[in-house]
Amino acid sequence: MKVTIDVDITPEELRRFIGLPDVENLQKEMLSQAHKYLQDSNQTQYKDLLDSAVQPMMAYQSWLQKMMMPGTKGNDKKDED
Repeated sequence: MKVTIDVDITPEELRRFIGLPDVENLQKEMLSQAHKYLQDSNQTQYKDLLDSAVQPMMAYQSWLQKMMMPGTKGNDKKDED
């Protein structure tokens, strides 16, 4: 036997029904503080992090370009027909 029940409630109503705390104001405050911190720090910490994260992608792109160019090692084989 299979029974299906559809309940039409909002996320706020479900949160209250389950008994979860309302963290909306806390979330807004944390986002506000994070935004203020980023503006105050002038984002220098994140610039360094971003630069180090992009290096492997740039190395891979450079390697692909070298492989595609004629006369490079691994791509200079002549057709043996």
